[in-house]
Amino acid sequence: SSSSRSQGSPRSSGARKRRLEQTERRTMAGDAQAPEMPSMKMSQLVPMFIMLGLGKFDLDEMGYRPIAEVLFLIVQVLCCGVLGLVYQKVNSMSDDGTKINVPEVKQMGQVVSPAVQQTPKEYDMAKIKDQIKQMVMSAVIVCGIYYKWRYLMPLVLQVVMTPAQLYESPLFQVHMMRREVKRPYPTASPFGFPTAPEPPAAPEKKKDKEGKKDEGKKGK
Repeated sequence: SSSSRSQGSPRSSGARKRRLEQTERRTMAGDAQAPEMPSMKMSQLVPMFIMLGLGKFDLDEMGYRPIAEVLFLIVQVLCCGVLGLVYQKVNSMSDDGTKINVPEVKQMGQVVSPAVQQTPKEYDMAKIKDQIKQMVMSAVIVCGIYYKWRYLMPLVLQVVMTPAQLYESPLFQVHMMRREVKRPYPTASPFGFPTAPEPPAAPEKKKDKEGKKDEGKKGK
């Protein structure tokens, strides 16, 4: 009986170790799992319907050109005002010292911005500045196209797309709608599709344990 006990105890301890290792692997895999990919949004589907509608109806012949011009100006001014409110809310955020690991952003294989650590306020401030620049640049480009070639389609698209993209932006959802959105926010690719942030690096618990085992063997 004593011999069976001595044989059973190492087996049970080995089974426990295997269970602990399996549990550790699952937790490590869960920590390193990438966030969910954002789903398709209305701002990505609406342009197709607008282009189909403008292909069937000529707004210029129907006399809607002046209305489109006025709507474009009103929408741009209103969206700039809303972005100004978001900027004020971001600027009034309290800084508790917590840091966010922001992964590097790549476009076409090139690193656009390196990986950094920022507080939530610093991160949101950088994002709102980028969003303001993007909105101003889009409005300037559309105005230039319209002034040069008198194309009405970009004007109409911008009337719908600008407020839709503003509403769907994480900054608007967090600071105006009071919704929880995990930082870092999903970034848009050059083709307009959202991409989820890179998964965080897996914890190095296993490496530390292996290093301790090697040191123990050397000591023996």
